[in-house]
Amino acid sequence: SGHSARCDVGIWAASRYFQTVSHGAFGTPMKIAFISYEYPPDACYGGIGTYVYQIARLLRDRGHQVEVFASSPYREGCETEDGIVVHRIRHQHPTDCADFAERIGQWFSDRHAQIQFDVLEGPENQAHARGAIAQVPDIPLVVKLHTPTFMVYEMNAVEPSWDLKLRRVIGALRRGQKPQPFVRWQYDRQSDIEWLHTLDADEITTPSVELGKHLIQAWELDPAKVTHLPNPYRPSTELLQIPVQTQTQTVTFLGRLELRKGVLDLAHAILLIRRHCPEANFRFVGQSCPTLNPHMDMQQQITRIVGRHRTAIAFTGAIPLAQIPAYLAQTDICVFPSLWENFPNVCLEAMAAARGIVGSRAGGMVDMLDQGNAGRLVSPHCPDEIADAVIELLNNPTWRMKLGILARDRVLTEYTLDRIGELQEASYQRAIERRQLAGSRQKLYNLQPVG
Repeated sequence: SGHSARCDVGIWAASRYFQTVSHGAFGTPMKIAFISYEYPPDACYGGIGTYVYQIARLLRDRGHQVEVFASSPYREGCETEDGIVVHRIRHQHPTDCADFAERIGQWFSDRHAQIQFDVLEGPENQAHARGAIAQVPDIPLVVKLHTPTFMVYEMNAVEPSWDLKLRRVIGALRRGQKPQPFVRWQYDRQSDIEWLHTLDADEITTPSVELGKHLIQAWELDPAKVTHLPNPYRPSTELLQIPVQTQTQTVTFLGRLELRKGVLDLAHAILLIRRHCPEANFRFVGQSCPTLNPHMDMQQQITRIVGRHRTAIAFTGAIPLAQIPAYLAQTDICVFPSLWENFPNVCLEAMAAARGIVGSRAGGMVDMLDQGNAGRLVSPHCPDEIADAVIELLNNPTWRMKLGILARDRVLTEYTLDRIGELQEASYQRAIERRQLAGSRQKLYNLQPVG
């Protein structure tokens, strides 16, 4: 095919790279494929692209042949990047993942016919690899859990207040339109392509224990196929060099300003914190997202909640990743009060920076913070708990710094590349063995968008 011809130079360069790698320490090298809509630098919208970028390099360094099938908004072709063969199709519509899955599935099938991949990995979110499985039903499949779309919908599906409903009715009448009733979103598992795709997996890996437990119940997954496998994390030198001994009285939130991140709970907690710690100041680092009120974004809503304390709050908007260490160096405490988080990199960054951390007990931060031994855990929708934890750390800097040291040490021991690499290889081997026993998949499904 045309795109196969364009890959010739890149494949030769990759083969030359692998000839220079000693495989003896890693056992038998594997041919591993990743399918992900997101992949830096062309398309990186969140954690999935970051994960694939990191794990691909980790496996490359362990002697495996790694190829990535991804999208790009402006180019198409095949190149070798740092010893990794990257196939990109031009695709400018992230919400149309059915089209992406079908097109990249054909591209993967052509390439698989050439080299015979040992295993394929893709995310459950949007089921990017479902087209490849339809084309190559005998390939061992690992599905990596990130956070299914239905869970995101459930967290953001908040019923508007009566005041907002009334304003919507009045607005429609003024425009001469018939007011539309509010319909609460309901989940239909049988039509969820993410669920169907995950059922086809030979191995299901989850960065957080809690996400695995939740989906074993909600999706009736086979527990024997679900493995807790944290994402790899390589802390930057800039983060590790941040002094533990800071006294800035600054509390920082990192992440998008959206309902799911618990920022409104933090806003209410600020009122309580300032009552006991009037010198405390707060920083929100991240893009402000819309709210249910079309005339107010999340930054404006937070500002309205905190009232007269707004002078103690700074909003930076979105910032480049390279600037995060500078903000953390001016921070004593990081607060991540999410309604749900699978495996937030911002928490790992704060841990590497040895900050005092207040994290949500809903999701992966329970694992990251060692059940609360390396930071404070709070329940979702509990401003009182957030306030109590922040006040405790502000009033006890010695204890805060001790927790920061424990958090940094945990990053350097639990998420090392060697440890995660061994777990990843074992996961792939289980998928290969299960597919050999099961044979080719018989059940195929139509490509339909999630929702």
